[in-house]
Amino acid sequence: MRHRIAATLAVALFALVGAASTAAAQQVPDSSTVPHVYLIIGENTEITQVNKNNAPYLLNTLKPQGTWLSNYFALTHFSEANYVGMMAGQFDKCQQFDGSAASCHRPWDNLFHQMDGAGVSWQSWMESMPSPCALSSSGAPKTQDHYGAKHNPAIFFDNIEGTFDGTQYVWSATNPSQECLNNDLPAGQTNPVLPNDMSVFNTAAGHADFNLVVPNECEDAHDNCQPQKTAIAQFDTFLSNEVPAIQAFDPGSLIIITFDEGTSNRGPSNSKQFAGGGNIVFLAIGPGVSANQTDSTPSNHYGLLKTLEACYGLGALSGASTGYDAATPISGICQ
Repeated sequence: MRHRIAATLAVALFALVGAASTAAAQQVPDSSTVPHVYLIIGENTEITQVNKNNAPYLLNTLKPQGTWLSNYFALTHFSEANYVGMMAGQFDKCQQFDGSAASCHRPWDNLFHQMDGAGVSWQSWMESMPSPCALSSSGAPKTQDHYGAKHNPAIFFDNIEGTFDGTQYVWSATNPSQECLNNDLPAGQTNPVLPNDMSVFNTAAGHADFNLVVPNECEDAHDNCQPQKTAIAQFDTFLSNEVPAIQAFDPGSLIIITFDEGTSNRGPSNSKQFAGGGNIVFLAIGPGVSANQTDSTPSNHYGLLKTLEACYGLGALSGASTGYDAATPISGICQ
């Protein structure tokens, strides 16, 4: 679904949660009181495609535990622009068309860099990535070891992948920064004989304050793979394995599940063709998040970014898009 897309989404409004009857400003807690956050990203799925046959764990087990936003939208198409936009509050044409990190890296401010400045630790966990901070895709499609570099936003930012030379951050195709090598991590072994492996993530001695969790392309609903041959069901299986593991080794954590994009062009500003990236799943589970709650107030990935910034007491990104500037945090997610 490759379209010529020019616009970012507009306002992400407050989501009303629990018994609250009116929108109120998101209160910003001390970052030391915020639980570890795990943001899990699936691929290319409209909310209307998810049902109890292909996603029984998501809908029957997880949804009753948390708050479900029924009008949550991706920013655009394709994947890379949504991952970058989710972290940087902006994207450009190069990223819309899934260009390489070597071509599409940018000197933009971003959530990872904000966290660095505030002393908030972060880790980006990439299933099937062959080595830390890998800049190119690897494995083969539908072989259960396919790492898609376009799904790894950290490598697109000069101030994360690049090294500071005294004047600016310099992105390097051969010498990634130590920060990227330390924080952008393989989630498990990369081996077609040991497919779909999250063992490093599951057995890590400790996790960061913020954890971005990205399955490989057989487990994120991107490809139909053996043995299930049903993309959404494969992501549901991933969730059924990983969410209980997270809840066991990091009880009290905040878990957010969403998709990079949908299959439509829907969005809060859908008067123009291709103005939106689709209506997608958003589910939050954790302390202070209302259980068994559905909210229909529109939001999007920029609203998620503003929410994460509010969770950790971070300021606004500089130089981001007007869509990001207009977005507001989703209330009721961080208490």
